[in-house]
Amino acid sequence: MVNFGENYRAGHIYSVADKKGFRVAKVLAVDTDAVHIRLYKNIFVTRPLEVDESALTLGKAFDPDGFGIGHLPLSPDEFRTWAPIFIKAGSVLQDELEGYEVWKQSHGGVWNSQG
Repeated sequence: MVNFGENYRAGHIYSVADKKGFRVAKVLAVDTDAVHIRLYKNIFVTRPLEVDESALTLGKAFDPDGFGIGHLPLSPDEFRTWAPIFIKAGSVLQDELEGYEVWKQSHGGVWNSQG
């Protein structure tokens, strides 16, 4: 595991800033280039200090109230711009890693709007 100063770890759950308020992100994996997250569709008006994982959903692409992303590889610098605040430690289920495994096999890129 790479330590980017924030000590991101697989299974950690964070609240992150969003244009509409706050969302919840779960770290799926951390490697030398990226923090791999699952971004849930749920929007919160105020930053959540705790969360019931069973209430979180990804939704579907054409849901009128938006959707989440099952796997999103972000550079550590990019993830920091989302102002992540640790909520709790958890675990990653094997089925949550499906997108990450496809990304690894295809040698996918990493999102970094910082350049």
